[in-house]
Amino acid sequence: MSGLVATLQIGERPPLGGGLRPAVVAHLYGGSLPRFVVHEVGDDGTMRRVEGAYAPEFDADPAYPVTDLLLATRREGSAAAQRLTVLSRKAAANYGRSFREMVFESAVARGAPGYGRLFEARSQLEAHPYEGVIAVTFLPGVDAVVRTSIADNVARIGPTDATLADGEPAGSGE
Repeated sequence: MSGLVATLQIGERPPLGGGLRPAVVAHLYGGSLPRFVVHEVGDDGTMRRVEGAYAPEFDADPAYPVTDLLLATRREGSAAAQRLTVLSRKAAANYGRSFREMVFESAVARGAPGYGRLFEARSQLEAHPYEGVIAVTFLPGVDAVVRTSIADNVARIGPTDATLADGEPAGSGE
């Protein structure tokens, strides 16, 4: 049985005050095959589940768990957003799979149809600072490889506002 080991939120700071206005909330479930289950948050605060789940290769060098989630759900924070959208459309036209479909519905491994477009988009996204907020909370039980992979990936993305923190599972406080 797998359990929740991390929560990742992507969004922006509200114009006034602190906090985070999330556009995407991703829950990472651990176990033999760690995977993200993702919800997009509407302007009215309602959450809509993105179909499928994303099981990144955390032990790859480098790993792209956060980059791929951004490409599939929230490119707008990148200075290269327009270019990334064009690459996703080209992948869909040429291979029948957009970046969202590659991440949530099928393989994103080297050699898979459209992988070259995805690899180019990963490079473009990481070459331009991400101007959104990325907040990750690691819960007890997260694997060290997963933690390091996510932290290294966030550092490569270079968001103007990122937080990596340890959290406690609900109900564990005294």
